[in-house]
Amino acid sequence: MTPPELAAVVIGHFAGRMSGTVLDPARGQGAFHDPFPACLDRHWCEITEGRDFLDWHEPVDWVMSNPPWSRLRDFSRHAMRIAPNIVWLAPLTNLTTKARLRDLDEAGFGIAELVLIDTPKAWPQSGVQLVPAGPQTEHS
Repeated sequence: MTPPELAAVVIGHFAGRMSGTVLDPARGQGAFHDPFPACLDRHWCEITEGRDFLDWHEPVDWVMSNPPWSRLRDFSRHAMRIAPNIVWLAPLTNLTTKARLRDLDEAGFGIAELVLIDTPKAWPQSGVQLVPAGPQTEHS
């Protein structure tokens, strides 16, 4: 699960640019969803509570979460269908595989920003850099 203080850093970085509707596709304990700015129309999915993100089809302005890394490609493909702004907290190497970069390009997206952050001390230290990555459409 995402430590709330880590989610707060990610949200704080993007909050000034966020408006409209935001969806947390993997709410878990609410580390992202709960502190989203109150001015946003906030929604969530959580498969363990019967709300599968891949079944969500309503357009939103932002998708932001720490998605299940094992489903990152499926989540990214689906997010690009419903939102122009997507922010994932994931290992940099997971975001930049050839297949995932090709998916971004084919959907007219690209990685607009990578934010280097410290891995929480309580998390296993693997040497992998976690980054919030903001894929956005070329037109955003």
